[in-house]
Amino acid sequence: MTRLLEVIVALAIVFVLAVVFAIALPSQGHVERSVTVSSPARQIFDVLDGYRTYPSWTALTGYDSRVQMTYEGPAQGSGAKVTWHSANETIGDGSLTVAAVPAPEQDKQVTWDLDNNWRGTNKHFTFSIDSSENGKTSKVTMGYDVDFGWNLLARVSGLYLQGDPATLMQFQLTRLQNMLATFPTVDYKSQDIQIQDVTAQPVLYVSTTAKRSLDDVADATTKAMDQLQAAIKKDKLTATGPRRVITTNWGDENYDFDVALPVDRADAPVSDPVKAGMGYGGKALVTSFTGSAAQLPLMRLMLKAYAYTHGYQFDESSEGNGRFFDELTTTDPHAADDQQSFSVYLPIQVQ
Repeated sequence: MTRLLEVIVALAIVFVLAVVFAIALPSQGHVERSVTVSSPARQIFDVLDGYRTYPSWTALTGYDSRVQMTYEGPAQGSGAKVTWHSANETIGDGSLTVAAVPAPEQDKQVTWDLDNNWRGTNKHFTFSIDSSENGKTSKVTMGYDVDFGWNLLARVSGLYLQGDPATLMQFQLTRLQNMLATFPTVDYKSQDIQIQDVTAQPVLYVSTTAKRSLDDVADATTKAMDQLQAAIKKDKLTATGPRRVITTNWGDENYDFDVALPVDRADAPVSDPVKAGMGYGGKALVTSFTGSAAQLPLMRLMLKAYAYTHGYQFDESSEGNGRFFDELTTTDPHAADDQQSFSVYLPIQVQ
């Protein structure tokens, strides 16, 4: 009987010590990991300010390749939300929401509120973006914070934040780093880029090619325009919009493209080299600028990078109606070559 009492007392002492130990543990947990990426801060911020690219770099697919994700709320900014469902008990079901408090800080910080099966409350990830002085690299730090309150088991679990949460964070940051490395390294923060609905129109067009020089491209464009205007006059058509240049291939030496003019009818009996068709109709990213045509390739890269960071799909096959195109919107016939106005379009698919 005495030994039984000794065992009971010993167990009670151990229990009390365990409780005291748990009470002495912090009521909050914090862990963080960092990577350095060679991307502009705006690109990083736009990826983190929404979830449309998240399936490409999430750690969830590392645990369950069949995890299902759905989106709610706005595509970007506070309230953007992704919910996941998985049969894998390690990740289970959960959601991430771009927090309203604190609100995203442009190009500097984004907080995600987390709802999942990890112990604790007020769980959130905070991404901080610190750009280098030259702006060529950025340090991305992902922190995880959680409140354990008086849940003693949760406080003990906080001892293992360096385990699963930290491992998941490092895995995600590495995948984020790898994904960003595939994007064009162009900073579009000073360029106004919008989504527009483009109305499909009948067009006449000529396919052509030129050496990659302003003079050669201009000569090929002028020749194609002469052919288009001759066809319009012959068939009594009316041009209904500005000249379009539709990119087929921006090669190392040559530039393949179509020169097109929107017209009022689709039934013109044209003959080679002029062809008739329908211009693109649907959603497109668009940006405008005034300057030299030499800036057009850079504008296309900006639109491409913007599409990537926002998770917009687009046709990269250089075929059909999904190609880049630009419109010459200059109305002054005497405008200098470096004072031409253009609108540049990238057809996209919005989920």
